Amino acid sequence: MEGEWSRDTQKYAVLTWISFLVAAAFTMLLFAFVDPLLIVDSINVAFIESRNAGYAIGFFFLWANGWAAGWLTLRLVRRKRTGPGSQAARR
Repeated sequence: MEGEWSRDTQKYAVLTWISFLVAAAFTMLLFAFVDPLLIVDSINVAFIESRNAGYAIGFFFLWANGWAAGWLTLRLVRRKRTGPGSQAARR
């Protein structure tokens, strides 16, 4: 069937969506306590002067961190055991 995604493409799509949702939730939590202008001032870029820019920078920072953490988790998870303790060796 055409249009089916490979297993790896599915994993990355799920990873991207979940990291987006987590970043949205943590952005709300972060900016409930932190003024976004503090973030804009801390990166010391003169042409960014709005709170909306701070919200965007914070969101994309959290999204990138969530995506990187998820990607590392996918890389570290074992896919198949092939040693003497695996299910296939017990049969």
